Amino acid sequence: MNPTHSIRVSADIAAPPALIWERVSDHEATPGWVSAVKRVSLSRPGTAKNGLGAIRVVEFKPLLWSTIHEEITLFETPRAFHYVLFKGMPGLAGHIGKVIVDDLGGGRSRLRWEVDFKFKTIHPFRLFVPTFLREFEGVLGEAVLELKRQLETSGQTG
Repeated sequence: MNPTHSIRVSADIAAPPALIWERVSDHEATPGWVSAVKRVSLSRPGTAKNGLGAIRVVEFKPLLWSTIHEEITLFETPRAFHYVLFKGMPGLAGHIGKVIVDDLGGGRSRLRWEVDFKFKTIHPFRLFVPTFLREFEGVLGEAVLELKRQLETSGQTG
Protein backbone atom coordinates (compact mmCIF):
# COMPACT_ATOMS: atom_id res chain seq x y z
CA MET A 1 0.00 0.00 0.00
CA ASN A 2 1.26 3.47 -0.88
CA PRO A 3 -0.25 5.64 1.86
CA THR A 4 -1.73 9.03 1.06
CA HIS A 5 -1.47 10.11 4.72
CA SER A 6 0.53 9.00 7.78
CA ILE A 7 0.36 9.71 11.49
CA ARG A 8 3.29 9.08 13.85
CA VAL A 9 3.15 9.67 17.61
CA SER A 10 5.38 8.43 20.42
CA ALA A 11 6.27 8.86 24.07
CA ASP A 12 9.25 7.77 26.13
CA ILE A 13 7.97 6.08 29.29
CA ALA A 14 9.79 5.25 32.52
CA ALA A 15 8.45 1.68 32.52
CA PRO A 16 9.73 -1.66 31.23
CA PRO A 17 8.42 -2.91 27.86
CA ALA A 18 6.47 -5.81 29.41
CA LEU A 19 4.37 -3.43 31.50
CA ILE A 20 3.54 -1.23 28.52
CA TRP A 21 2.80 -4.30 26.37
CA GLU A 22 0.40 -5.59 29.02
CA ARG A 23 -1.65 -2.41 28.64
CA VAL A 24 -1.50 -1.81 24.87
CA SER A 25 -2.19 -5.42 23.89
CA ASP A 26 -5.33 -5.65 26.06
CA HIS A 27 -7.69 -4.37 23.37
CA GLU A 28 -10.83 -4.35 25.50
CA ALA A 29 -9.09 -2.10 28.07
CA THR A 30 -8.20 0.53 25.43
CA PRO A 31 -10.83 3.04 26.66
CA GLY A 32 -8.81 3.29 29.89
CA TRP A 33 -6.07 5.23 28.09
CA VAL A 34 -7.55 6.35 24.74
CA SER A 35 -10.16 8.93 25.70
CA ALA A 36 -11.97 9.03 22.32
CA VAL A 37 -12.71 5.29 22.45
CA LYS A 38 -16.04 4.31 23.95
CA ARG A 39 -15.66 0.53 23.72
CA VAL A 40 -13.51 -2.17 22.12
CA SER A 41 -14.89 -5.67 21.80
CA LEU A 42 -13.54 -8.76 20.12
CA SER A 43 -15.82 -10.25 17.50
CA ARG A 44 -13.25 -13.00 16.95
CA PRO A 45 -10.39 -13.95 19.27
CA GLY A 46 -6.93 -14.45 17.86
CA THR A 47 -4.36 -17.22 18.32
CA ALA A 48 -3.83 -15.73 21.74
CA LYS A 49 -7.05 -13.94 22.75
CA ASN A 50 -5.80 -10.53 21.55
CA GLY A 51 -3.25 -11.92 19.08
CA LEU A 52 -2.89 -12.73 15.44
CA GLY A 53 -6.23 -12.96 13.64
CA ALA A 54 -8.26 -11.26 16.38
CA ILE A 55 -10.95 -8.93 15.07
CA ARG A 56 -11.74 -5.95 17.23
CA VAL A 57 -14.72 -3.65 16.92
CA VAL A 58 -13.91 -0.11 18.03
CA GLU A 59 -16.69 2.31 18.98
CA PHE A 60 -15.75 5.97 19.37
CA LYS A 61 -17.18 8.79 21.49
CA PRO A 62 -17.04 11.55 18.82
CA LEU A 63 -20.51 11.62 17.24
CA LEU A 64 -19.42 11.66 13.61
CA TRP A 65 -16.83 8.90 13.95
CA SER A 66 -18.09 5.54 12.75
CA THR A 67 -17.61 2.19 14.46
CA ILE A 68 -14.71 0.40 12.80
CA HIS A 69 -13.56 -3.21 12.46
CA GLU A 70 -9.87 -4.08 12.60
CA GLU A 71 -7.94 -7.34 12.25
CA ILE A 72 -4.67 -8.02 14.05
CA THR A 73 -2.18 -8.98 11.33
CA LEU A 74 1.03 -9.20 13.39
CA PHE A 75 1.39 -9.93 17.10
CA GLU A 76 4.93 -10.14 18.49
CA THR A 77 4.87 -10.18 22.30
CA PRO A 78 6.13 -7.90 23.89
CA ARG A 79 7.27 -5.78 20.96
CA ALA A 80 4.54 -4.92 18.45
CA PHE A 81 1.19 -5.56 16.93
CA HIS A 82 -0.15 -4.41 13.58
CA TYR A 83 -3.75 -4.14 12.49
CA VAL A 84 -5.73 -3.32 9.38
CA LEU A 85 -8.99 -1.45 9.35
CA PHE A 86 -11.27 -3.34 6.97
CA LYS A 87 -14.78 -2.03 7.69
CA GLY A 88 -16.43 1.15 8.87
CA MET A 89 -14.45 4.06 7.41
CA PRO A 90 -16.01 5.54 4.27
CA GLY A 91 -13.56 6.54 1.56
CA LEU A 92 -10.77 4.35 2.85
CA ALA A 93 -8.84 2.31 0.28
CA GLY A 94 -6.17 0.96 2.66
CA HIS A 95 -5.04 1.20 6.28
CA ILE A 96 -2.39 -0.26 8.54
CA GLY A 97 -1.79 0.63 12.16
CA LYS A 98 1.25 -0.32 14.21
CA VAL A 99 1.67 -0.20 17.98
CA ILE A 100 5.34 -0.68 18.83
CA VAL A 101 7.14 -0.88 22.18
CA ASP A 102 10.88 -0.21 21.99
CA ASP A 103 13.14 -1.25 24.90
CA LEU A 104 15.36 1.73 25.72
CA GLY A 105 17.12 -0.12 28.55
CA GLY A 106 17.21 0.69 32.22
CA GLY A 107 13.48 0.11 32.69
CA ARG A 108 12.58 2.70 30.04
CA SER A 109 10.63 2.24 26.82
CA ARG A 110 9.34 4.14 23.85
CA LEU A 111 5.73 3.62 22.79
CA ARG A 112 5.11 4.36 19.12
CA TRP A 113 1.75 4.41 17.36
CA GLU A 114 1.98 4.66 13.58
CA VAL A 115 -0.95 4.71 11.18
CA ASP A 116 -0.86 4.82 7.38
CA PHE A 117 -4.01 5.62 5.41
CA LYS A 118 -4.79 5.42 1.74
CA PHE A 119 -7.99 7.24 0.82
CA LYS A 120 -9.87 6.80 -2.42
CA THR A 121 -9.35 9.71 -4.81
CA ILE A 122 -13.06 10.42 -4.98
CA HIS A 123 -15.38 9.79 -2.04
CA PRO A 124 -18.11 11.80 -0.31
CA PHE A 125 -15.99 12.66 2.75
CA ARG A 126 -12.78 13.80 1.01
CA LEU A 127 -13.21 17.41 2.15
CA PHE A 128 -13.20 16.25 5.78
CA VAL A 129 -10.03 14.15 5.55
CA PRO A 130 -7.59 16.92 6.65
CA THR A 131 -9.76 17.77 9.69
CA PHE A 132 -10.19 14.11 10.58
CA LEU A 133 -6.44 13.47 10.33
CA ARG A 134 -5.62 16.42 12.62
CA GLU A 135 -8.19 15.27 15.17
CA PHE A 136 -7.09 11.64 14.97
CA GLU A 137 -3.42 12.55 15.38
CA GLY A 138 -4.40 14.54 18.47
CA VAL A 139 -6.29 11.55 19.87
CA LEU A 140 -3.32 9.21 19.36
CA GLY A 141 -0.85 11.74 20.76
CA GLU A 142 -2.98 12.28 23.86
CA ALA A 143 -3.36 8.51 24.26
CA VAL A 144 0.37 7.73 24.42
CA LEU A 145 0.87 10.62 26.84
CA GLU A 146 -2.04 9.42 29.00
CA LEU A 147 -0.59 5.91 29.19
CA LYS A 148 2.79 7.44 30.11
CA ARG A 149 1.10 9.47 32.87
CA GLN A 150 -0.78 6.45 34.20
CA LEU A 151 2.26 4.18 34.28
CA GLU A 152 4.68 6.73 35.70
CA THR A 153 2.34 7.90 38.47
CA SER A 154 0.99 4.46 39.44
CA GLY A 155 4.23 3.27 40.97
CA GLN A 156 4.12 0.24 38.64
CA THR A 157 7.16 1.19 36.60
CA GLY A 158 9.51 -1.49 37.70
